[in-house]
Amino acid sequence: MGSSYNNILFLFTFLSLTYISSADLKSNVCWKTKHPAYCFKFVKPLYRKGITPIDFTNATLQASKTVLYLVYLDILGREANASKTNNPVLSGQYKLCKPQYEYAVDSFNQCQLLTELANPYKRMAYLAGRVLITIQTLELVFEANGMPADFKALHQNSINVCDIVFTLTLHLATQGAP
Repeated sequence: MGSSYNNILFLFTFLSLTYISSADLKSNVCWKTKHPAYCFKFVKPLYRKGITPIDFTNATLQASKTVLYLVYLDILGREANASKTNNPVLSGQYKLCKPQYEYAVDSFNQCQLLTELANPYKRMAYLAGRVLITIQTLELVFEANGMPADFKALHQNSINVCDIVFTLTLHLATQGAP
């Protein structure tokens, strides 16, 4: 009797790690981010019933990378406009942001490459945590003059997606997901 109970417990544990549930996303990922409502809205189109943790992580990384890359492109335009309007301070601030966003996109590319390895989540969480800190600290670049309001909203979206990736990968790492 004890043996079959252990087998059922093992099977339940294995199946619960094989697929990621909507409830798991809400309680163990989105509610643990700084902006749960943003997280729910962001991951909803990425989630489908029966999705594996690795496929969901890949979809989340791809969507997050897209957000970061679009902000990077916006930074390029803002830097050029600031240079044209002879605003060297603002141009310099945007110039300082470029390599940080390049690093963020490259790091999420590395995370996607890690999906081919066994147990990638710990390494992904490490990279995602570094990206989150890097993007968050860009607020210091604008500290003296203040961040332009329209860029502040884009920057906050970047922080939010980095937070989602970090929280998701950390959760999967601690759960021992395949």
